[in-house]
Amino acid sequence: MPTRTIDSTVRERARNRPDDIAVIGLHQPLTWRQLDEAADRAARVLAENGVGPGSLVGWFGANDVGYPVVLLATWRRRAGLVGVNWRLPDHDQRSLAQEISLTHLVSGADLTDRAERIAEGLCGLTVVDQSAPLWPDIEPEPETVLEPEPGDTAMVFFTSGSTGTPKSVPLTRRANELTVANPNGHGIHAGTRQLIVPPVFHLAGAMWAQYGLLYGTTQVYIADASPKGIVDALNRYEITHAVFVPTLIRAVVDQLRAEPVALPSFRHLAYGAAPITQSLIREALEFLDCEFCQVFGMTEIGGTASFLRNEEHLNEGKPARLTSAGRPAPTVQLQVRDLATGEVLPTGASGGLWVRSPFMAQGYIGRERETRAVFVDGWLNTRDVGHLDEDGFVYVEGRSDDMIVSGGENVHPGEIENAIAQLPQVAECAVYGVLDERWGRKVCAAVVPRGPDLTEEAVIEHCRTVLAGYKVPKLVRMVPELPRTANGKLIRKRLIAETAEEAAG
Repeated sequence: MPTRTIDSTVRERARNRPDDIAVIGLHQPLTWRQLDEAADRAARVLAENGVGPGSLVGWFGANDVGYPVVLLATWRRRAGLVGVNWRLPDHDQRSLAQEISLTHLVSGADLTDRAERIAEGLCGLTVVDQSAPLWPDIEPEPETVLEPEPGDTAMVFFTSGSTGTPKSVPLTRRANELTVANPNGHGIHAGTRQLIVPPVFHLAGAMWAQYGLLYGTTQVYIADASPKGIVDALNRYEITHAVFVPTLIRAVVDQLRAEPVALPSFRHLAYGAAPITQSLIREALEFLDCEFCQVFGMTEIGGTASFLRNEEHLNEGKPARLTSAGRPAPTVQLQVRDLATGEVLPTGASGGLWVRSPFMAQGYIGRERETRAVFVDGWLNTRDVGHLDEDGFVYVEGRSDDMIVSGGENVHPGEIENAIAQLPQVAECAVYGVLDERWGRKVCAAVVPRGPDLTEEAVIEHCRTVLAGYKVPKLVRMVPELPRTANGKLIRKRLIAETAEEAAG
């Protein structure tokens, strides 16, 4: 573990830059000194509620200044912070809390009553009310702050659940610290002003917040995360860095097209969590005059597996590279393996993507069968399908679970989605397979149109001009929006179910 941890760096900054603004949120901004003092007060509150080494503390709140305070306080008690998706229904909350033996739930504003309901009937789950912001009347006690150990659980994240029930992924203090110390390609430093948009209960939002704590940025949390609210925040707070999912990039680009706003301070946009089309990234390059960095990562690896740097977005000689996920991060090894035999495949061949990193998790809590299937001999089966080109760039073609076997041919949804997205009338789309007596599975597409003029027939005709016949969708559905998880990942199984229901009448 690094000798200078995130927490010790915050302490140091509270002494050396006490009056600089660390966090801006829904209430008052916090200087570095105020953030450090608030974390000490919160550590005492947690200690009085029984939080100690080995405890798992859930953050049950929206993105706000309370998050970094409770994060630091939890670490000062040698406990682990659990990202709890407050959007899930209560019965799912109870099930996930039981699975990981959650000990405490810190409730943010307006969520205390819900937290109490969730805790009912769960033996050993204590609710800590944080609705009175940052416990201003509590006096900190130095003895409540404990020295960390590298093997302590620092964070627990739940996977997005896009392919099934969310699984809990623990990261040790050492792995978490080393991951945050490698902010691949983002250029974050003390003068950075970050907008924290992704939910902090997922890895992307939490890591983005931790970058700010380690590198001394000013973090900004906002209540209005609509496209207009985000553009207003980028302008008002002179944001320099942000991270969006592709659907949000689309919404922000559309907002800027409708109401142009100059964003002279905005320098860097990271994006990931879902594939992006060539047409969207070209529009984003036009409307957002900033650097771009695509990140391919996953909860199990603790962060970034590969990234596409800004200069690699601008390679005019190889435009298809815009759809790659870049090259593996310096700390990551990546292999492409045959889906059936596990044999390592040569350059250009499509197969399952496997990664290895010293920072990655070692398994899931309470899920031995899934752990054995995914974590194999020090390698992680990402369950993504893709290939490497001759320069080492990785192209993610989709989930192995999403591959459509139609008429005996393997069809990757991503290729068809890129083809459909070439149509200017398409806002976004998703391709999936449904059971079919003739084809085994037939290729279907759900399309969110931009305006009323696009027809199903036009989409199919376009695909016939750019795709092999077996890849052309047999069915196109116009939909108002695509179903997604809280961190922007597509829920294909919902589209499959909807199509099956429509076919059944």
